[in-house]
Amino acid sequence: MKIVTIIPLEKGIPKENLTYFTAKKVQSGDIASIPMRNKKILGLIVSTEKIKNIKSGIKTMPFNLRKIIEIKERSIFLKEFLESAFLASDFFAFRKNVLIPTIIPCAFLQKYDKIAKLKNKTKKIEDASKNLKSEKLLLQGPFAERISFYKTFVRGLFAEKKSVFIVLPTEHDIEIFYEHLSKGIENFAFSVHGGLSASKQLERFERILTSPHPVLVLGTAPFLSIPRKDYGSIVIEHESSSAYKTISNQQLDLRIFSEIFASKINAKFILGDSLLRFETIARKELDNFSEVSPLSFRTKFDGNIEILEKEGKFKIFSDNAFVKIQNTLEKKENIFIFSLRKGLATMTICRDCGETVSCEKCSSPVVLYQSHDAKKRIFACNRCGTKKSSEIVCSACGNWNLIPLGIGTDTVYNEVKKSFPNAKVFKLDKESVKTAKEAEKIIKEFEKTSGSMLVGTEMVLFYLKEKVSLSVLASFDSLWNIPSFKMNEKIIQLILSIIHKTRNELIIQTKNKDDPTLTSITSGDLLAFVREELEERKKMEYPPYKRFIKISYSGNEEEIADIKKQLAEIFKEYNPEIFSGFVAKQKNKYILNILLRINREKWSLPDLSDNALIDNILLEKLLSLPRGFIVNIDPENII
Repeated sequence: MKIVTIIPLEKGIPKENLTYFTAKKVQSGDIASIPMRNKKILGLIVSTEKIKNIKSGIKTMPFNLRKIIEIKERSIFLKEFLESAFLASDFFAFRKNVLIPTIIPCAFLQKYDKIAKLKNKTKKIEDASKNLKSEKLLLQGPFAERISFYKTFVRGLFAEKKSVFIVLPTEHDIEIFYEHLSKGIENFAFSVHGGLSASKQLERFERILTSPHPVLVLGTAPFLSIPRKDYGSIVIEHESSSAYKTISNQQLDLRIFSEIFASKINAKFILGDSLLRFETIARKELDNFSEVSPLSFRTKFDGNIEILEKEGKFKIFSDNAFVKIQNTLEKKENIFIFSLRKGLATMTICRDCGETVSCEKCSSPVVLYQSHDAKKRIFACNRCGTKKSSEIVCSACGNWNLIPLGIGTDTVYNEVKKSFPNAKVFKLDKESVKTAKEAEKIIKEFEKTSGSMLVGTEMVLFYLKEKVSLSVLASFDSLWNIPSFKMNEKIIQLILSIIHKTRNELIIQTKNKDDPTLTSITSGDLLAFVREELEERKKMEYPPYKRFIKISYSGNEEEIADIKKQLAEIFKEYNPEIFSGFVAKQKNKYILNILLRINREKWSLPDLSDNALIDNILLEKLLSLPRGFIVNIDPENII
């Protein structure tokens, strides 16, 4: 009889480890079916011990031991995959029961028995890792050049009887890369993502796993769990995408997990994009990354980029922009108008006292929206969802003199409809659509309607397939409203994404033509800008030269004061910086942040950086924080 420690493979279970007993033969890494809350779930066995060795401990347990229902015939997961999951959980200060279900497709757990049978059918495939030396490379250049490289690269590895997995952040990215890379190798190229039905995921799992020929897999990171042993290379494409971070309070960066896994299986690891994240570019020096070819910092846009300075009385479009839009419509060509925020106005202030109209629950500035029937206006909080009538007075001075500032998609849409009444105008933002299918429908209609206009946020860039003739960035200056120490980089990435979707001309409207980000874009060479930005981060002790660890907590005023003292004491050896959040209150609770700046070599892994380690004392402190504390490693913002 044995006592078995098990990690539950189901989201929402608060305990990291569960304890059961069994008389069956088991070992670490096995998958078991266990009872939990009147149902059966899967669990990963991490340790076993004979009952006779711990009899006294069993008697003092505060609960009755339950019996394992079933030991599955064999684990479908490679040991390297599970090792990578354990290491990633340390790096991100995640509990293992939270991280592991995040990196395994739900369909694989729900249909585990069926998948296990498929694995039994697998023909013996040579383990590629035995013959490989792990190598890490950067690939930066135009999309067409990267595609050309991958075509040659994949076929070269096929000749060596090795497979390739190209990790991509979204379904849209997968579709684009599959379309370009599958030609000529259709029988050996597979796309996999969570948007597929469970039956299609299983069907592709079987084909990928049982193919005696090497395969090219294009998928999201969780599908690295498919236990094929001959991967010669793992590629992270569109590396700069924010979609690689999971949508949760505590974020997991799937790029990091993929890199750890590539290292564990000794696969060649490539990070690719038209412009890599600046912290990734710095790894050439910091972590001795090599280059596939010299990194290209040229924007390579065949069209024209025009910076139009907005002067005088406020209007959505300058005279020059208006004329260019009109000319494009006359040619029956399509136009994309970018606006940063949804709504009519991104902020409203009192003209008499300067007070900002804020959410009563969380203190965030509210956004002015137009109702779907366009008959009334409402204020809504994008942070907590609270809504209220726009017919209000200033909470500070009681006056009615409220003025909306900033322009959102609704304002731009209304202006476009008024100024160009004969044009077909579409709008795409999170307020106008609720599902991916609705967004795809709008894009399809827009692309087949000649001489039409699309007003939208960054969301458009995820769905737009065909290039538009003209793109207009309605208000460049509004981009600076986003609080992030990476803002310069994010703006460059955004403009490059818009350029990638534009055929002839990009117009950027601004009040500051000499902004360094704009001059670097118009010069066509981003190298100097990237160097200066990295140098500035080095001076400021920002990533990638320090590891940021951010801890957040929300509570009432008295509770926050007490927590502040506790955190200062707990983390005193790490010189904590303690401050309020960018939004001081959320849902009537105050926000407290603590920032730790850690030397890179004290918070990393040998699979990521040579001679690196995790500070286990700090890790223990982070994991011991009660529920309610949110820990983020490498946060996107620090306020």
